[in-house]
Amino acid sequence: MSKKQKAIPNRNSSNNRVKRVALLLESDMAFDRGIARGIGDYIRNNTGWIILMDPMTKVSMEGLQHWQPDGIITSIHLPAIKEIAQLKNIPTVGFGSYSEELDGNLKFPIVTSDQHAIGRMAAQHFINNGIRNFAFCGGNENAPWCTQRRDGFTEELAKHEFSCNFDEPDFDETISMPEAVRSLGKWLDSLPKPSGVFVFFDGWARWVLDACVVKQINVPQEISVLGVDNDRWLCELSQPMLSSIDVNVRKAGHTTAELLDSIMKEQAAPAPLTHIAPSEVVARDSSSYMNFDDPEVAFALRYIKEHACDPISTADVLKVTGMSNSTAYRKFMKAIGRSIHNEIQRIQMDRIKDLLITTNLNVSAIAHRAGFDNVRYLTQVFRDLTGQTPTEYRRKQSTPKVS
Repeated sequence: MSKKQKAIPNRNSSNNRVKRVALLLESDMAFDRGIARGIGDYIRNNTGWIILMDPMTKVSMEGLQHWQPDGIITSIHLPAIKEIAQLKNIPTVGFGSYSEELDGNLKFPIVTSDQHAIGRMAAQHFINNGIRNFAFCGGNENAPWCTQRRDGFTEELAKHEFSCNFDEPDFDETISMPEAVRSLGKWLDSLPKPSGVFVFFDGWARWVLDACVVKQINVPQEISVLGVDNDRWLCELSQPMLSSIDVNVRKAGHTTAELLDSIMKEQAAPAPLTHIAPSEVVARDSSSYMNFDDPEVAFALRYIKEHACDPISTADVLKVTGMSNSTAYRKFMKAIGRSIHNEIQRIQMDRIKDLLITTNLNVSAIAHRAGFDNVRYLTQVFRDLTGQTPTEYRRKQSTPKVS
């Protein structure tokens, strides 16, 4: 690339004028589209940007020359990323699945997912559903971010003294869908039943579900499946619908825009890496089965899951199950390590977090929907469990969407 291409003119002569920001992404990727939505959240509340992008055209240095942007937000996985990284005199922030091995040469700030936290969340989801056999499917992906998700998963399982089975592909690096489904079916057949299978991303999780159909394996009764990215197009077209971890990509997009804005305004330099924690497991049919050896505990947990926000109390659960308080406490602590009261609060807190992130409802309305009559009490419980008030949590997680 020529020196002329590396030195796009810096148009940033005034901090007050409209800024032209080039958004370089792969529009056919759900993750990248989520980033774009988060950037939109930011600029709606922080005016003064024009977004420059052409989702139908591959990124070219000639295109950037023509745009003469004041700043760049870019996927770090673009084929042209090495050329983009060599540009001079233009603020740049990247996003994507970062690893030191592959991306350590990029010298601009990068917003990335907390891959270990994603794996830990997957393990907790299966454990909370009573699964006691576990497996990880990494397909044919050898990238460090996939390994980090696997490690987070197995490390969390180890804390609870559980082990994990691993898919060992019997195919080459290049693979077709029929080959993948055949190989996965053979592996799934060998797993103990029921098993919780954590798949490194939604695309392969759909193939796992297809393999279950071919092998006539019941989902979720025999194999419970969880993917990553919460790509609704993939998840809702799956049969059954696929459960998936929301990696909080909209928050990542908002943070990316916020960092670029601070650089263009010549404020404090951001950290080289910003990790975004996943927000939640979006539970659908593929992981809905709750398996517990004790039928009373299994019934009680399903009742709590369905009615926690009505609201209900420990006394209500004891009434429908017929257990005494002491018996229920002993059984619950053995099965999930929490009391009935704590499990009710866990479901309520998950509901509150979801409403804080996905709506613009005020805290009073959210309290009502989560089964709390008193906003002050909700705030106290939420702070005790999360270390933040609901308002602080909302502000740190995302710019809320309109309900």
